[in-house]
Amino acid sequence: MARARARLAVLQDIAIHMLERGHVMTRHEWEKDTEAPIRIGMIFNFFGNWARMVGILEHEMPDAWEQINAKAAPAPKPEPKPEPKPAPKPKANPLEALSKPAKAEKKSED
Repeated sequence: MARARARLAVLQDIAIHMLERGHVMTRHEWEKDTEAPIRIGMIFNFFGNWARMVGILEHEMPDAWEQINAKAAPAPKPEPKPEPKPAPKPKANPLEALSKPAKAEKKSED
């Protein structure tokens, strides 16, 4: 029972730290972070591996998980407005030229 409470306390510290950073950190980011509240070895003692800890964090603390991911998600870019297309030109009817009477040509008198 005490181990479960300690594990939950560690998980809360991890969630708060990731929330301050603004994204779900990778194992390597956590190891390099000098301000991490818990060492990586303790995380492995309680959870086994990093992926399992992240899964438990997501499952046990869904509110914190949503906040962490909401900060990490970039704001959606506004979609550009499509330019109006010009009206299509009416296609010439190929038979129209044949339906018109031919122009009379002047004959030259020699």
